[in-house]
Amino acid sequence: MAELGLDAVEEILVRLDVEDLIRCKSVCKSWLSFISSTRFVKAHLKHNYNNDRDNHELGHRRISSYAIKNEDDWLYCNGFFIVGSCNGLVCISPEDVELVVTNPSTRELKKLPPPPYRPHMDKILQIRGVVCWGFGYDSSADDYKVVAGFRKSFSKFRTRFHVLTLKSNIWKVVGEVKYRNIEGKSGVLCGGALHWFMIGENNKKVIVSLDLSTDELKEIPQPNADLLYECKGDHRLGVIDESLCIYSSYFPLSSKKWVMKNNKWEPYDDPCETMYDVVHYLIFEHSQQTTGYLYGHDGGTHVPSIGDYIRASVLVRSLVSPHPYPHVNNNNIHYAKQEQEGNKSVEIGAKVNMRKRKSRKSVATTISLSIQLFGCLVNVEYNFIQDNEMSCMCEKELS
Repeated sequence: MAELGLDAVEEILVRLDVEDLIRCKSVCKSWLSFISSTRFVKAHLKHNYNNDRDNHELGHRRISSYAIKNEDDWLYCNGFFIVGSCNGLVCISPEDVELVVTNPSTRELKKLPPPPYRPHMDKILQIRGVVCWGFGYDSSADDYKVVAGFRKSFSKFRTRFHVLTLKSNIWKVVGEVKYRNIEGKSGVLCGGALHWFMIGENNKKVIVSLDLSTDELKEIPQPNADLLYECKGDHRLGVIDESLCIYSSYFPLSSKKWVMKNNKWEPYDDPCETMYDVVHYLIFEHSQQTTGYLYGHDGGTHVPSIGDYIRASVLVRSLVSPHPYPHVNNNNIHYAKQEQEGNKSVEIGAKVNMRKRKSRKSVATTISLSIQLFGCLVNVEYNFIQDNEMSCMCEKELS
């Protein structure tokens, strides 16, 4: 029987799917604390991200609604709408300008306060026509941001941007631009910034970006004419090969595309070999505990990597929670202390007191998992004893 230290436990658990890790939280309190810790959540996120990136047959893993081809119709019908996705979290607008952030892999959910600014219009359907959305990660603050940019009416060429952070849960104004959005489109997240096509007073389309770390708004130049580029009404923004992309929404498979590499636009050459994206469709159902919805996703469908789903948000399956720890201060320093104690408890909890086990009548339950570890098959058994205490041990077999 082998005793596993903290590093060995992490090396094993970080390779498991989200569903298996949720079950592992039931093994014992120490594992619950460890799997829920910020350190492990980030390690698991990094592992899944690298797994998808290093898969040469996979373009991107994406999250989408079933109606992506009719996304604009759903928008104007005041229906379910995906604002954006980042690190496993998905921001959704169920209707009007209501907003929620969920992790469809864990089914955790957080309702957000509505943006403070609402146009003075009688018809709710028109509100979504004057707002541009966005969702992404601020690496400098280790926080997630929801963006809503409003214009006062359909005729005004000025958009004011509001930003909410999940840690603060408060909206603030970060700036304005002298452009109007194009009918409620979501910002495309790439390189730590959100990007939108917008229109100026001369009806010329421009690309506006919002840096999520600095909250800086700026215009991004479009491809030059020598790249055979001419901005058209059907051009949309998307992501290919982790790069910002311009393509035709009418003919996404066959149309010419341009990608931004090292802050310069260049024509995109379709790969000779066939690559596919895996699209997970968002599933929602009424919650019996609350008056709202619970959100999940299906197992994924293979689609051409340069097709309709270029505009769909990239998804990483993760344990990231929409309820982040607040900033540590004198009143909530126990959050940081809790994580440190959780790491220690894993090392302690993995050691079984054999003397106590022999002296007590207890009921033992075993959860067994088989995973590939360093090229070998590892059978890991999680045993927990149902008496006055919970403890666990692991047995490791290599074949």
